[in-house]
Amino acid sequence: MIYLEGETLIKDLLQEFPQLIEAIILTEDKTPTFEGTNNPCFIAPLIDLEKLTQLKTPKKVNALVRYPKTKPWKAGQKALLLDQIQDPGNLGTIIRTADWFGIQHIFCAPGTADYLSPKVIHASMSSAFRIQIHYQELAPMIKKYATQTYGAYMDGADFEQIDPEQMQFLVLGHEGHGISTELSNLLQNRIGIPQKGAAESLNVAVAAGILLQHFSK
Repeated sequence: MIYLEGETLIKDLLQEFPQLIEAIILTEDKTPTFEGTNNPCFIAPLIDLEKLTQLKTPKKVNALVRYPKTKPWKAGQKALLLDQIQDPGNLGTIIRTADWFGIQHIFCAPGTADYLSPKVIHASMSSAFRIQIHYQELAPMIKKYATQTYGAYMDGADFEQIDPEQMQFLVLGHEGHGISTELSNLLQNRIGIPQKGAAESLNVAVAAGILLQHFSK
């Protein structure tokens, strides 16, 4: 069970995944908004919500939500492989961006942030419940689909020169040191985003958005 905060997030979950919501916890002034819902609602004063919040300011609408069940990946589906993405905000943004571009599966290496942590879910919104997210070693998958897997690197080939139909897996690495040496040694295809300015690097979530737009074609 996870405690999630925020009216927009809870409304999204109520619309798509009402069966996962065990209880809605809200302030009295918010009760008219949720009249008619079949989910149990409990009124709590703001002073009590302050004790539960993980945010700077408590939200007036919150919920206890069950963890979603992950559906298996099917051969042929495009997927994103994340090698130890550690910042919750980055992971949440990547999940939300993958959802936008229709990528249904993300495979996360050990050491990647927990996608069910409140910080990740707040960054991803309800996308964390739509995308199928798996935690496992990535090496076996990269070995099996070596010719169809593309790793993102600063010095990689221009991604726009790659036929997206040849790409089944896109690998993104750790915010600081990129894709691990172990996985780099397995990757046959290296792609990158051509640099035009003087910035040292791109944030991994920003890079994900640029590459996913091409990858999802």
